[in-house]
Amino acid sequence: MVDAEVLISQKSVDQIELVTRTYRQRHAILTLMRQLNRLISAIQRHRGVSLAHLAGDGLFMDDVTQVQAQVNQRLAVLKNSVDAFDALVSPHQQQNIQHGWNTVCHDWQGDALLENFEYHSFLIDQLLQLSGNFGRQLEPSLLAASNIEANLSASEDDSVLRLVCRQVPELIENLARIRGLATHAAVVHQCDEDHQKKLLYWLQCAQRQNKELIAAVDALEAGLKSGWRSLSELKNYELKLAFFLNTVSKDIVHGDCSQADARQLFVLGSEIIDAYVEGVDGGISLLLSRLESELEGWLTSV
Repeated sequence: MVDAEVLISQKSVDQIELVTRTYRQRHAILTLMRQLNRLISAIQRHRGVSLAHLAGDGLFMDDVTQVQAQVNQRLAVLKNSVDAFDALVSPHQQQNIQHGWNTVCHDWQGDALLENFEYHSFLIDQLLQLSGNFGRQLEPSLLAASNIEANLSASEDDSVLRLVCRQVPELIENLARIRGLATHAAVVHQCDEDHQKKLLYWLQCAQRQNKELIAAVDALEAGLKSGWRSLSELKNYELKLAFFLNTVSKDIVHGDCSQADARQLFVLGSEIIDAYVEGVDGGISLLLSRLESELEGWLTSV
């Protein structure tokens, strides 16, 4: 009969503790990244409906109330989603996030357009940076992060992380900015020169980022694509995205805004944005699955 201690000696107790500790941390990080993805999306939506309401469309008020409650709930869930939250998000960062949201909500109906937009955008940028920082912590493999092996190239995971932490979120934020400012312009039937310049710049960025995203998706390994269906399905939104961007360009930037329907514009933009948010979620699910496989591969290796 083989002693259990002999069996476990192939992988030292210290190694097992290191790997499992790193595994738990990475699992917690991916859980937080998923919560941040949804939280950012809700704040982006809140920015859009707030701008529409500030423009004078009272029909958006119910949306503001609903999304504001959702953000409050998501902030509470974020703090309680993992046991290691306080270790991963410093008290200073937590205070900044809560302060940013409080600033957005405080007496918001008295905000000027630019104020309201910037309050939201500053908070969104904070959260995007936090999620990006989490992503960088996942760049070394599980075993490299546990000091079990050298940091070998993990090009497949690196490409997924680039999409999840940078490329797709940056495109989403530009689309959300376009949705918010274009909806505001459609309500007031006016888009001044400063707003036209902003929209034109974001439109150009979104078109460029979408081309880069398509190229990045095409370059992914077949196995990654099959495990990340929500990203591959974004190609189904190509025509809707082009129509949305062209409508904003034609009716808002180069038109007099009178032909634009604010609600339809907001709904179309939201449908497209939601699909990209699902794409990020799918990437996080893929990274979780690959984390499990990496742990299993190490455990079953001789």
